[in-house]
Amino acid sequence: MDIWEILRRYKTGHNLSAIKRGLGYDRKTVRKFIKIAHENPHVFESKENAIGYFNDYVEKHTGCPRSKQEKLKKYHNELVELVTDKTHPLKAKHAFEVLIDRHPELADVSYTSFKRYCSSIHYQLYPDKSTCRIETEPGQQIQIDYVKVGLLYDPVSKKRRVVYAFIGTLSHSRHKYTEFTFKQTQQSFVESHVKMFQFFGGVAHTIVIDNLKAGVIKPDLYDPKLNRAYREMAEYYGCFIDPARVATPKDKPKVERDAQTIKDQFKKMIVSNSSLTLNIANTTILDWLVYTYGTRKHGTTKLEPMQVFTDIEQPALLPLPAERYQPAVWKEATVHPDHYIQVNKKAYSVPHPYVGKKVMVKVTSKTVEIYHNEQIIKTHAIAPPGKYRQTDPADFPENMQYVLDRGLHRKLIEKAGTVGNNFKKLITNLLQQHAFIKLRCAQGLISMTNKYDLVHVEEAAGIALFFDGSMTPKYFKQIIERLIEEQEELTMELPLSDETQSFIRPDDYYNQTVLFTTKE
Repeated sequence: MDIWEILRRYKTGHNLSAIKRGLGYDRKTVRKFIKIAHENPHVFESKENAIGYFNDYVEKHTGCPRSKQEKLKKYHNELVELVTDKTHPLKAKHAFEVLIDRHPELADVSYTSFKRYCSSIHYQLYPDKSTCRIETEPGQQIQIDYVKVGLLYDPVSKKRRVVYAFIGTLSHSRHKYTEFTFKQTQQSFVESHVKMFQFFGGVAHTIVIDNLKAGVIKPDLYDPKLNRAYREMAEYYGCFIDPARVATPKDKPKVERDAQTIKDQFKKMIVSNSSLTLNIANTTILDWLVYTYGTRKHGTTKLEPMQVFTDIEQPALLPLPAERYQPAVWKEATVHPDHYIQVNKKAYSVPHPYVGKKVMVKVTSKTVEIYHNEQIIKTHAIAPPGKYRQTDPADFPENMQYVLDRGLHRKLIEKAGTVGNNFKKLITNLLQQHAFIKLRCAQGLISMTNKYDLVHVEEAAGIALFFDGSMTPKYFKQIIERLIEEQEELTMELPLSDETQSFIRPDDYYNQTVLFTTKE
């Protein structure tokens, strides 16, 4: 995927330096993959072609490019002390020479690797070094941030919940978009971007974000792992994502400063409106950004953000696609032995060769797409309400297809229904867990109806459901036999001793008339 991102940027017109800054790869590495692509022109034709070709390439050329960085990390404190020493501070280059003299194991670390490591800890080596404000060209960059702004009553959950503000600030004009939300999920994060692009009427060329999980799965200076849904959104709009360094707010200072401004506005809205809702807050903040904040002079640029945006920045934004992007959610799933994966409490069948493997699942509003090694292997329509499984008989081996075609599962449940509701529910629960793994178990329970009284089978099913809906034929048989034993004990006539027999009277004894006489 990283190689594809290099080629995508190259096709768009980015030069080697721009690709190096955006992805963190060395220029030689970028040039190498571009050269390979030119030698195999078909990889430029589509994403699938590129991934298919470079999958084999990556497997054959796997290495450990950051091993030298790990070596230098062991001597991090010593390096910082050499450079920041108040009496005899050394330049980084000379500190590197001292480290090599002191530690022979660093002899294979090149100066280029050392410089790369110093770049990652620049502010620790030079904490007092001054910085300057960097301006960007119109339409080139937007900075994104999430910030917690307060609490608000949620009518859905019927309780007060934390409210977050999604903020997007255009770096040139300082015009911004804000949306209040209760969630920070990957889907809501992408949806907020889509709404922001519609609000601006265009897309900035580069998006600078911090390393929140909704956007960046694994933060890394050189090799950040982006969320799949977020990466797809950027490809759809033709823009690029540039994650900031971890714990480095100066990488996106323009939006960081706006966080406090939005917090204050949210507090003012709560004080002014005791019945404030999320929808009202979102409408109010956008009006304020356009007609109040946008029409007053910015403290840094001394210009009105809305005016600069309308006259200069908006024409420089990338145009919106003809159709609005439909956000998708990506999830990892395991193909179970019954050939199904679990997604959003629904089951979807997967072809037999992928049983036991990890797959990536793309969930949209209408479909579920299943991928393995970046290639689609199955597509299902979303399971409708009330339906648990989406099954394609072609995904199963011939013996399982035969079972499905015969409708064996349905027949077992129907037969269980003739015994009683408890037994039917027990069989249904077993088949829902694993349609084929529990098939023999369900057949074993059904066979009990041929050996025992149906009343005992139904009563045993009620006990099984009360304690544990999952039941094996062995334990189910023990429950039935125990019920039979208890019933026999109740109906069995107990033997009486001779002493007890002496107290027994016949029935007519109690029917005799007893005459009482009185003395005169």
